[in-house]
Amino acid sequence: MSKKILSRRDLLKLGSSASLLSMTSSLPGIGPSLFAQAAQKPKYLFVIACAGGSSILDSFMAQTSGPTAFGEQQISIPQGSNLSCVLPLDNSIQGAIPLGNGFSQETFLNKHKDDMVVMTQEVSSVNHVIAAKRSISGNNINSGRTITEAMAMQYGNGFTIPNANMAGGGYSEDGDDESVLAAARTQPIADPLMFAFATSGFQGIRGSLSGPELEIARLLRTDLEGMSQNHKFYMESSKVKTYLSNRANLLEALEKGNTMSKLMLFNDQSVNLAEFGISLPDSFTMLAERFNLADPMESKVALAYLLAKEKISCSVTIAPGQDPNISAEGSPNAPIAFDWSHVDHRGAQNAMWSYMLKSTDALIDLLKATDIDGDPANGKMWDQSMIYFATEFGRDKVSSGGSGHHLNNGSLLISPMLNGNAIYGGVGNDGITYGFEPQTGIPDPNRMMHEEDVYSAVAMALGIDFDGRTDLKAMVKGA
Repeated sequence: MSKKILSRRDLLKLGSSASLLSMTSSLPGIGPSLFAQAAQKPKYLFVIACAGGSSILDSFMAQTSGPTAFGEQQISIPQGSNLSCVLPLDNSIQGAIPLGNGFSQETFLNKHKDDMVVMTQEVSSVNHVIAAKRSISGNNINSGRTITEAMAMQYGNGFTIPNANMAGGGYSEDGDDESVLAAARTQPIADPLMFAFATSGFQGIRGSLSGPELEIARLLRTDLEGMSQNHKFYMESSKVKTYLSNRANLLEALEKGNTMSKLMLFNDQSVNLAEFGISLPDSFTMLAERFNLADPMESKVALAYLLAKEKISCSVTIAPGQDPNISAEGSPNAPIAFDWSHVDHRGAQNAMWSYMLKSTDALIDLLKATDIDGDPANGKMWDQSMIYFATEFGRDKVSSGGSGHHLNNGSLLISPMLNGNAIYGGVGNDGITYGFEPQTGIPDPNRMMHEEDVYSAVAMALGIDFDGRTDLKAMVKGA
């Protein structure tokens, strides 16, 4: 297919229509109308999924002694920081392809240390899918409700797709709490560059029908479907009912909100979008300067920012892809993401942390510069945001070679709502991390923190309450 004659229908065939079907497959109708809580200032949760198993001892809890020790010249503790970090190393894929993007953990720590928290933990599974789901469900501490579902239930009012997901595996699974509204369930987005096309059934089609004509055409479609034998046979199916309801309600809300132009990131120079009546967001130039939109991870983070800024989603989950993005310069990310640690622990960890942090750094800068709902009186989006680096598990406590999965690890949380520039917990001479006293934050070698505690920390900072929540007064500002 020649790009020069690429039509909007061709673009839809590339995958965005499938994205819309998956997006609308579980919503019973337009989400905001179903959330019955009182009006409140919005908050935003960004879950960055460290797919494959990140090691906190290879990032902001780096050690110079013990089995995971780095050399003195390989780590940095910036002035005023209570966290350490690892400098970019000379990494490669099998000694043949340069690995990493050169972004330094030190740069990130210098900029954001006051909002950064390392929380030690020991998880309950080393199975990728099971452990990933437990990282977002807190091992079912909140009746099985994932933290993104809890976020959508509390702050989803006014957001069209409260719980957007650009991850996979256990990070994209629904929770086990059947009381969660379908509108708050995970809504998959397959391709961040193409997603905008999935938000309208007509925009961008040359000679498309006018409003009244379109409504008549859609009514005719409904009548014809009613005559279909397949429709009659499956009309009692909950999935069919849900799909039809979404098509009538959610899609209408997206179309009326001009969502396509608000979320458009596709900008192939061989396609003149203006000819199709499609425009780019006002912030597109700024996004293109801060993100490499050709990179799958960076385009996901860019879309996550737009989803939150435009009040489409209050919770967005993002994960890197499994394939290396190989170019003449090498690859910024490892094959199979953090799980490349099986082959090269230190190289995979060092490259993947840099890969994730580069786009996260840009996201934080944008949130700090953006007014909530475009109104300076509401404050900046960052003031109400939480970034949670979720991971399945840790890795073996090694400094060279490959590493297997390990229950013991720690999590990175970033938010101005936390008492930051702090490590909550500690690490022994054997490289095993241990917990802390929740009320004071004092390290406790006889205590371990678990998925339930990390979930509680995120929830408590965001003002999400539930029975059984761990009271982590030491970590949360104003607690």
